[in-house]
Amino acid sequence: MSNETISKDYANDMIFELEKAFWDERGKGARFRLTTLGRDFFRTKCSPKIQSTEIADMVKTIEGVLKESGIIGGMSVQIDGRLLRVRIEGCAHRPVEERMIAKETQPFACLPANMVVMAVYDKLDRQAELAEIKLVDGACEVLIVLFDKKP
Repeated sequence: MSNETISKDYANDMIFELEKAFWDERGKGARFRLTTLGRDFFRTKCSPKIQSTEIADMVKTIEGVLKESGIIGGMSVQIDGRLLRVRIEGCAHRPVEERMIAKETQPFACLPANMVVMAVYDKLDRQAELAEIKLVDGACEVLIVLFDKKP
């Protein structure tokens, strides 16, 4: 086996095929099974670098890690009460989402969004859920809903 890395196209093809097969098997229920996608990456790369409990700061830190890793070009968040609107630009996995839409399937998995959800849980002890992924103007816009802390 060579020391070369595999191409992004090949990786995205495999991701698409796995996601599509999962969707075909579980339908909308598949989205609730992929919430832990990237957990080890988050634990090893992101979590140790997050020093703030402010959501905007956490997103900025995650953005830095994902940019450094070549996964995204940029990420920003708009906070509106319990709603986080996250814009992800230049994502290496966008072709997967485009193919899902071409197959008339809504995108339902997003590694960068999962990193934000995991940070909220890890650093704020709050549940959050990825509610929507839209492809807009060459970027992905995701909606994350924050839930109240349990008493």
